[in-house]
Amino acid sequence: MVAKKKQKKTGCEFTLETTMGLPVVESAGGLVCNRYHHFLLMFKRGKWDMPKGRIHRDQSNEAAALREVHEETGLEKNKLSIQGKLVSTWHTTSHQNSRCLKKTHWYLMQYDGDDDDTNPQVSEGIIECRWVHLSDLPQYQELLVARIGYVVDFWDKNLAYVPRK
Repeated sequence: MVAKKKQKKTGCEFTLETTMGLPVVESAGGLVCNRYHHFLLMFKRGKWDMPKGRIHRDQSNEAAALREVHEETGLEKNKLSIQGKLVSTWHTTSHQNSRCLKKTHWYLMQYDGDDDDTNPQVSEGIIECRWVHLSDLPQYQELLVARIGYVVDFWDKNLAYVPRK
């Protein structure tokens, strides 16, 4: 879904959207953490990433994030819950043969399970899902998508060790 939003008057006419002059596609995804304090990475197109995808028309960001995590990883929907909003990231991509800006809304998700088996969505180019402990992250850095490193770092520095409800 390509979002067309009215420009807000902020006193500054320079925004990422106006500077780049590209349409915006919004997506949502999750940093999924389980009871062992492991989080889920997926291997897609030669890089470690996290599940995310486009927000469907008339769908909330949160519902899209939960749907995408379930579709891309095979984790059971009834074991996933959103704990809160993390951050949003921006990157350029192609959509329907046109360049665009992609804004991804990232959510912290709790998975009420262990290092359960996953079912990677091979049709989307996902060949593996892996539960990782934060202390093992340096092994993944070389092939980690930069924006994912940013999301994980935000979680680590702000929320990773906050007691859960």
